Amino acid sequence: MGLYGPVVIMFIAFILPLMVGSGILLAKNIGAANYNNAQDIFQFATSLALLFGGAVAISTPFLIKPVANFLAGSENILLVRNTSDYIFWQLVSTPFFFLGMVWGNFIRNDNAPKISRNASLIAVALNIILDLLLIIGLKMGVEGASIATVISSLASVLYLFFFIYKGKTHFNFQQFQFTLKFKEWKQLLNLGLPSFASEISFSSGLLFISHSILPYGPLAISAFGLINYLSFIFIRLFTAAMIASLPIISFNIGAKLPYRVLETLKFSLAFTISLGLAMVAIGFITSDLMITLFSGDKTDEFKQVASNAISLYFLLFIAAGPNYILSAYLQSIGKSTLSTLINILKGFVFIALFLTLLPEYFKLGLNGIWLSRSFAETLTLVLIGIYTIYRKEKYYSESVIMTRD
Repeated sequence: MGLYGPVVIMFIAFILPLMVGSGILLAKNIGAANYNNAQDIFQFATSLALLFGGAVAISTPFLIKPVANFLAGSENILLVRNTSDYIFWQLVSTPFFFLGMVWGNFIRNDNAPKISRNASLIAVALNIILDLLLIIGLKMGVEGASIATVISSLASVLYLFFFIYKGKTHFNFQQFQFTLKFKEWKQLLNLGLPSFASEISFSSGLLFISHSILPYGPLAISAFGLINYLSFIFIRLFTAAMIASLPIISFNIGAKLPYRVLETLKFSLAFTISLGLAMVAIGFITSDLMITLFSGDKTDEFKQVASNAISLYFLLFIAAGPNYILSAYLQSIGKSTLSTLINILKGFVFIALFLTLLPEYFKLGLNGIWLSRSFAETLTLVLIGIYTIYRKEKYYSESVIMTRD
């Protein structure tokens, strides 16, 4: 499950430009009371999500074996089989996964964040119950865990569907038409490009880290699977902060209230920095507890490797949140190039640089690999922060925000 994380992020990368770009446009049109345009955006995004998701689901039989071999290493037969069992159900359910992302984001942008939250809580609660039933009760192992996730995601999507169907949003199914035509598709993709770059770079960086760990043996590989899974959970807190700030920023741009945009930016940066420091403290203090909770009764040697990995890897959370917020803000005001650069630097370029330097040149070995992503996030934040503050009239002035309406 941990090894499959980069693949999940890769698929998210292809739907995120649609999700974020259409979400920004939707919020701006609602802020400007252009509700017909909001319906067009909803139809286009839903149609593309169904098309992309359906293509992945149909391709599942051809993707399972090569993906599992690449992630787990073809020589480890048991690990490949377990990975394959998990991958199958995840790929088949891709249309539900994509719709959940797009619809949840639309409803959140339409000033109903509690509904998106409820959909997530339904998925989490049902997933826990089904995990107990399928993994422990029916002893279905990894395959049971995957099926539980799929059913939970489907329940969440159905909850979102019925909320939209009731007509409580500025878009609806009553007038819905499947369409791949949208006059503002270039603007949508331009707004969503930084998010695509973020997830592709992030996934590529994780795969690079994964392959750099292979020479250090099974304990290191297992530890990476664990911290990858844990970081995937904790990083959602920061992406949630980004997703929460985007509709507020976009709405106020559409409503021509630039001072509220800047207030949202300042609060979001302060919040994510505080949250990041708390996450780092959790990584240092509770690493042994997290290993026990998520890995069960493992050897002392594994616990030592994993505990050290968590302590070093969790340093990334200091800078991860502010990087997400800055990227989202720049995306919203039309500075897509710089937003994309942030995501490429922190997601892949600097990770590759530090993976080259830290383990061998600085003789840090495995510790250098654990630190590579943390250093990449921090260096990106420092460089972009200095640059944008130096040129604040170009990035943080009310006049600049108002030019993006």
